[in-house]
Amino acid sequence: MLSYFKLKGAAVRIAQSTRPALLSFITQRHYASAIDSIAPERQQEVVSALRMYQKDNIPVPWIDMTKRFKISQESMEQALAEDDARLQKKIEQSIRVTQLADQSYNEEHGRCDWDSVVRDMDIPLVECLRLFDPLLSTVSARSLPNITDWSADDLSTLKSFVSEHFSAVTADVWPLAGVYMNVEQKDCSMAHSMCSFPQMSAVLHEAITQHRNANMEWKDIFEKYPIFSRIGGLRNAYYQFKEFDDSKPKAILIEWTDEEIRRIQELVQTYYKPGNKREVLIQAQKAFPDISQESILGKIKQITSKVPDITSDDIDRVKKLVYAYGKDWARIGQEINDTPRRAERIWTQHREQQKAPQTWSEDELNTLRRCIHDGVEMTEASRLIGTKTRDACNATMLLLKGTGKQHNY
Repeated sequence: MLSYFKLKGAAVRIAQSTRPALLSFITQRHYASAIDSIAPERQQEVVSALRMYQKDNIPVPWIDMTKRFKISQESMEQALAEDDARLQKKIEQSIRVTQLADQSYNEEHGRCDWDSVVRDMDIPLVECLRLFDPLLSTVSARSLPNITDWSADDLSTLKSFVSEHFSAVTADVWPLAGVYMNVEQKDCSMAHSMCSFPQMSAVLHEAITQHRNANMEWKDIFEKYPIFSRIGGLRNAYYQFKEFDDSKPKAILIEWTDEEIRRIQELVQTYYKPGNKREVLIQAQKAFPDISQESILGKIKQITSKVPDITSDDIDRVKKLVYAYGKDWARIGQEINDTPRRAERIWTQHREQQKAPQTWSEDELNTLRRCIHDGVEMTEASRLIGTKTRDACNATMLLLKGTGKQHNY
């Protein structure tokens, strides 16, 4: 017959061997319904911890997890199952969004019709863009590294998308903008930056130069590259960039002698045509076979970039040609043996001079007052005064009539 102490020792050993299982049972029973009261962020924390064990292929220490999160094993498994279902739904949505986007691709515009994708999926646009998977798509993103690669429609669409869907422009915007525009995200960032902070670039300057040489009007260039807020801003940036660039020729790599400079100046005077350096370059290469083409071209640019001052004779010639042909700068440039751009600049300076305030002598004002009194038109008044333009006479006549001083003569 077993003694009391032997029976007691066996009981203790049995109790110790069953203690972990008993504690686990009690703990899980205590937190059995905890899943219903878990906050979403807390539930995500639990799932993330479980995913770490899955990733490393390690068995989940359920007892430790139960103590740590105060949640039963059953509740944690349920949370994991719910997250699995969420991820599976997201994968299915991603596949569906990508398929719909590919089906709606418009070759003419170079991008997908995301409005139709949103209608079919019945979820917000930004969420659709996040679900899009470029690895599953059959559409390749466009590369538009220069602002001149962007059409006016693309620029307008990009600006509207960013302003309508984002309160602040951060780095997170460009992956979504890239998907929406079907353009590489770095190119979207560049284009939006150019529109937000307009500036002239070498590529844009070269493109505008080609359009101007083709006699394209400034308003058409402005519509083609709607980067600046107004035409005047675009035009001023263009001319300022050109003057800065021409003032620092980059290809003068040698020291030219006085004789060589005189010779190349003669060649420029003989063969140079405004806007076309090809012929003078060919002749200069024959005259200087030991000098590189880059150095010769740099010297030609230096000589031809020295734009002469606009004289009164220049203005008179351009005025007559504008009255004869209109603002056909290509034709006027040929008539005055100069570039279309310089012909337009001469006309612009003439117009600015007309708008500028002019000083009137007392004799001129008295003559103008008599013209107002006698009902003489501004053209005849300009002829009678002899020193003031028609527009200047008109402006001063209006001023005198407005102040009531047209009778003081």
